[in-house]
Amino acid sequence: MAHIDTSEVIRASIWIRPAGGALERIQKVLRLAHQETGRAQVPSHVTLLTGAEMTRVSAELKLKHLATRLKPFTIRLGNIEWRDEYFRCLYAAVELNDELAAAQRDAYDAFDMNPAPPFEPHLSLLYGKVDESMKKQIAAEAGGRLDVQFDVRALHLVNSTSGVPVAQWHTLVEQPLLAA
Repeated sequence: MAHIDTSEVIRASIWIRPAGGALERIQKVLRLAHQETGRAQVPSHVTLLTGAEMTRVSAELKLKHLATRLKPFTIRLGNIEWRDEYFRCLYAAVELNDELAAAQRDAYDAFDMNPAPPFEPHLSLLYGKVDESMKKQIAAEAGGRLDVQFDVRALHLVNSTSGVPVAQWHTLVEQPLLAA
């Protein structure tokens, strides 16, 4: 007899979270953006996959499978940039290296969400609609760049969707990479 998954249906993303000295540097810029605009601080992350909708048990199994396929790698942040987009109001560009590109493709494959969309990795510093002059000011006060890097040793399944307020986004499960 087949097992029937009756766990809750979730809408989720897969995040990579910074840690250590990189997180401290990022947090300084997040606090600056918050002080200048009064907007809520964005949880520090690089999104690997978004838009997963499935049962929680299925998502956790797929995350575990994905983590067995990936080896630890490094993420490097660079210029502070901005767009007229809610989730890219102000962000740090992420260097798209071979390991990160492969991790994104593997994530969409593991979650049966092929083909993977075009990938422009970034670490958001501010969400919302903010005047361009304010974004330029914050970027300049932060030095124009986030020259930091951090090692990826785990993946996070997060309830970050448009239907959930940003303040309520949280990690549902953290899965260490197999070789971490």
